Amino acid sequence: MPTSTITSKGQTTVPKEVREALNIGAGDKLTWEIKGGRVAITTERPALYSLRGFIKHGPDALTAVAQARKTRGRV
Repeated sequence: MPTSTITSKGQTTVPKEVREALNIGAGDKLTWEIKGGRVAITTERPALYSLRGFIKHGPDALTAVAQARKTRGRV
């Protein structure tokens, strides 16, 4: 289990194993959530499931090609 030490200024270094697991680097922001006697640290990046509905489904590709051919007179 990775550990770190808090400095006199209240700072700490995020252990390499944790940085790799969260895929974070310099400049990335962390969110600290206190739950009773425990703290959960997460990134501020949106979770993939929160992007549901972001990309709109278009027409079927075959239908779109057929429509484009009709529009151009190339049936």
